[in-house]
Amino acid sequence: MRNLAAAALCISIGISAARAAELHDSFPILWGVSESGLEFGKGTKAGTNFAVPDPTYYLKHGVQLIRLPFQIARLQPQAQGPFDPIFLGYLEKITAEDHAGGAITVLDPHGYGFMDADGKPRDILTDPVAAADYVDFMRRLAEAFGRESVAIGLMNEPHTGRDEDYAEIWNRAIAAMRQAGYNGTILVPHAHWSTAADISLQTPFAGKIVDPANNWVLELHSYLDPDSTGTYRKPVASPNIGIQRLTGAIAWSRKIGVRIFLGETGAPPDPAGNAAFDAMLDKIASAPDVFWGVAVWGAGPWWKPNYPMRLDPIDAVARPQFMALERVMAPEAIYLAKDPSAADVKVSIAIDGHEIAHAVDVTAERTMAPQGLPVRQKLMPGMHDVCVRLVGSSRGQSAYVVASTWKGLSNSTDALGIVTIQGLNFKIRVPR
Repeated sequence: MRNLAAAALCISIGISAARAAELHDSFPILWGVSESGLEFGKGTKAGTNFAVPDPTYYLKHGVQLIRLPFQIARLQPQAQGPFDPIFLGYLEKITAEDHAGGAITVLDPHGYGFMDADGKPRDILTDPVAAADYVDFMRRLAEAFGRESVAIGLMNEPHTGRDEDYAEIWNRAIAAMRQAGYNGTILVPHAHWSTAADISLQTPFAGKIVDPANNWVLELHSYLDPDSTGTYRKPVASPNIGIQRLTGAIAWSRKIGVRIFLGETGAPPDPAGNAAFDAMLDKIASAPDVFWGVAVWGAGPWWKPNYPMRLDPIDAVARPQFMALERVMAPEAIYLAKDPSAADVKVSIAIDGHEIAHAVDVTAERTMAPQGLPVRQKLMPGMHDVCVRLVGSSRGQSAYVVASTWKGLSNSTDALGIVTIQGLNFKIRVPR
């Protein structure tokens, strides 16, 4: 229950619990999966050459985003020609199902920077005809799916040039899409296979993107094996590898103000993979101001049981990678902040006398979106005691608990307070 001290505190720190929740809700992360099938194989016969995925399982489990990779030539068999009505029907059916299930669809032209002509790939960066054909394709795609429940990616993993080289053609495609009436989000890929670890304050994204609607995000990919390929021929070497590979991009995003779509990521189901994957998802969940969305690889009916990143259930048993995603989609969380322009603050958090987090860096400023700390401990329904305490060199600084959410219910008024060296104590209620 809110007391008089907490009410006075709303004035003193300049942001109410309701405002904190509002700020956080203004930066939602769209959690989801990449649903494979339409990008598989060669040929045009569904069920033989490729699979038509069914998003039902994932929609029932609450995903907010389905990324849908597909081969460009299957949708547009002839350059600058009409779309194939049957293949277009598959895309329309899935996007309608996603929308009905409360999820946005990300259409992903899975071309690696190439357009096919008679089965031969043509590089859109070096072939002017291929570039013109590509812009035509993107215009038609925007016309066919010109609604905000669909986001459109420009290209999966281009890699034959630099971001500054691709920028001119991305801008041509964006202009054509906007002129066609598409107002939704456009996902601009980073060159070099969209590798997230490339991006940092020292090596920023160098593409000069011009979007008349100012509604684009940067698509990056990040896997956790030593060579970052996602093949997992070698095991995950460090539980912090996923965090390390995103740290530079997070800093760049916060400085520049461009949000990130982590369009591909995933891990094997072994203990090392699980630990690194969990840690990375927690890091992402704590940065809603940075991440527009996340699509975990790989969902879809044709991934075999021994595929390291398979997300579809095996013998009706949920995969650990998808269970990890479920935990962050609707986490139990405490939202933290610090004073504007102040140095980062470290806090520890204990629930019912048991420390659950030690020396957590609080980097979010209280006038912006708060920093969410997911709490994985399973708590029984009822009241629980929480203590947040300053640690280490943070003595004399200020940290704030601005909200808490448990099982999707806001307990913000219970959690509002200033953290001191003696600790901020409050109660949370876990509903039945």
